[in-house]
Amino acid sequence: MVDDLDRRIADIQKEIKATPYHKGTEHHIGRLKARLAKLKDEKIKKAIKKGGSGVGFAVKKVGEVTVVLVGPPSVGKSTLINQLARTTSKVGAYAFTTTSVIPGMMSYKGAKIQIFDVPGLVAGASEGKGRGREVISQVRSADLIILMIEPIASETEKNLKKELYEAGIRLDENPPQILINKKRKGGLKILATTKLSLTRETIKKIAEEFRLENAEIVIREDVTMERLIDALADNRIYLPSLLVINKIDQLRLEELENIKDKFAGQKAVFISSLKNWGLEELKEMVWEELGLIRVYLKKKSQEPDFQSPFILKKGQNFKNLLEQISICEKETFKSAKIYGPSAKYPGQEVSLDFQPQDEEIVNFV
Repeated sequence: MVDDLDRRIADIQKEIKATPYHKGTEHHIGRLKARLAKLKDEKIKKAIKKGGSGVGFAVKKVGEVTVVLVGPPSVGKSTLINQLARTTSKVGAYAFTTTSVIPGMMSYKGAKIQIFDVPGLVAGASEGKGRGREVISQVRSADLIILMIEPIASETEKNLKKELYEAGIRLDENPPQILINKKRKGGLKILATTKLSLTRETIKKIAEEFRLENAEIVIREDVTMERLIDALADNRIYLPSLLVINKIDQLRLEELENIKDKFAGQKAVFISSLKNWGLEELKEMVWEELGLIRVYLKKKSQEPDFQSPFILKKGQNFKNLLEQISICEKETFKSAKIYGPSAKYPGQEVSLDFQPQDEEIVNFV
């Protein structure tokens, strides 16, 4: 039985398909796409609320960062997390072995990287099917998504990305360069720093669908309808991803080379979680995609402790590092001396706003 929400979604999709696209209809199609996006978001929220709290999904984030393994049932996620993080995730050669989130902790280069093994993602997961509501909820809290597929499953990557996209998760995209300043009055004012393909009327009509009637919208890219809608919606998440092709031990050498050619140019790692092949390369790519760096503390006249680095993300500074450190009178530090790869000479003095590189050595003064 089709409920009212599904019927409204279908009606709008039908109208969009039947409407010829040109400048005269652009604002009408824009309004329809905005309504469609809002209805789909409503359906996702409904599915999540309908399912209740679930079992095994209230998992606390620990460690520096969190990685979530996403893939169809029986792709080998449980075997992989057991190899990487020494968990006790149940393994079986049949669908839906994992029925709750299994957390594990991978140690790499001194960082504690939490990994979640979640139930297999199936078609309709964005609408709550196959425990999709719980999986999507966990994915949205991640720092990195690993999409895991088998070599012969040619459509699996596309289907996984589709389900995540429908759930408001944007993989390997930057957020739209759009700034929205809400006002109490004055109507809608559209400012652009670049030439726009969309008309201002279209932009206003889409904004009005989100009940944005008084605001200043500053646009810094030639935005599409979809990107504009993403900027106006309140549930979009932007995450990096890695593609992992598992079970390469089942391939002949010629087949493996053909698969590698197929995924050339993508951020892809070829592994066998069962045979422990390719896992060191995977760890290094996870490290790179997370953008982590190591910083070693040095006290005056002492060698740094290379066994216990502090972990930062690229772009963070020494102020961020001090927030991690439990030492007395750290508020008195005004600068730092560096001895690592960024230093022009050993002991160069820099401000606390300085952004270190990987394996930086620092002495706060």
